[in-house]
Amino acid sequence: MYQAFYKLRGKPFQLTPDPGMLFPSKSHKRAMAYLLYGFEQGEGFVVITGAVGTGKTLLIQKLFEALAHRNIAVASIASANLDGDDILPAVASALDLPYEGRSKEALLQDVKRHLISLRARLTHSLLVVDEAQTLTPAALEMLRILSNFEFKGRALLQVFLVGQTELRRIIVSNHMEQLRQRIIASHRLDSMSEEESRAYILHRLHAVGWNNDPELTPDVFAGIYLASRGIPRKINLVMDRLLLHGYLEELHELDQSALTVVLDEIHDEMPGVPPTLEVPAMPQDLDLTHAATPSQRDGGLATMDRERSKFMLQLLREEVRRREVLLAASSMAPVVDEAAMADARYPRSGQEGK
Repeated sequence: MYQAFYKLRGKPFQLTPDPGMLFPSKSHKRAMAYLLYGFEQGEGFVVITGAVGTGKTLLIQKLFEALAHRNIAVASIASANLDGDDILPAVASALDLPYEGRSKEALLQDVKRHLISLRARLTHSLLVVDEAQTLTPAALEMLRILSNFEFKGRALLQVFLVGQTELRRIIVSNHMEQLRQRIIASHRLDSMSEEESRAYILHRLHAVGWNNDPELTPDVFAGIYLASRGIPRKINLVMDRLLLHGYLEELHELDQSALTVVLDEIHDEMPGVPPTLEVPAMPQDLDLTHAATPSQRDGGLATMDRERSKFMLQLLREEVRRREVLLAASSMAPVVDEAAMADARYPRSGQEGK
């Protein structure tokens, strides 16, 4: 709709992942390096986690593009609360193997024979599980069993687990030491910095032939960063709505006032969501490639809970401070200090005679 108005070759901020639009942020570069390293090892698990909208699926698509010239057989599963009984049929289906009416033991043998045949053709077998945070511990354990399959001393299947941040906590809190020891690389995708967010917006605009129409004022970049917290998908949402607003209002310059209108509209459509769309997620710096004792895990979780409490308290204090500033700014006329009047009328104990 707005593409023709602004003479753009396409839609720069679509929500559907597009590998051609991947912006190489610092965190994405590091994640890709971990994926490629893990792939070269040819065994075990690689775990990629991140908050919703940080670009996990897009990263995996870009990895597949990078590996397109390799002899690789990829099976993908979009996990949807799979448990121990569901995961094996899902793997068999992803490998184009029959699974209906097959027992667990028979399916295990079918999968192993298929993987051996692929290995005989020098084909690397990779299983990618998206939304892996919805897997039950039993399902994760079954994947570990599959990752143990080997032939002539070489692993037959490598597993990439891609999921939201809580996947790390699931693995740690369920004492899954055997699985942890099979993780050869892990990385948590971070949101982008303010500078990266600005570069991300310009990267996507230039990709569709943007020629500074509409012009974006500097405060727009700052405002979008605050509204999105550097989450790519949320930047896409806000920018898409901002360009649509500019088209409807026939604007060739988009400034803070235009952004405020768009953010207010989004806020009205999603009541209860703060103006910044989402409170930033707590850091999840759990190292999955090194084992930890139960006491260390419990202590770590307790520390995280304390840090979360401190964080929420800081947010509440900041909110109170902001409200006080806004109230003071909204009343510029001099007012009488009621507390001072009360003290004058009714002196406190110990103040008489002062």
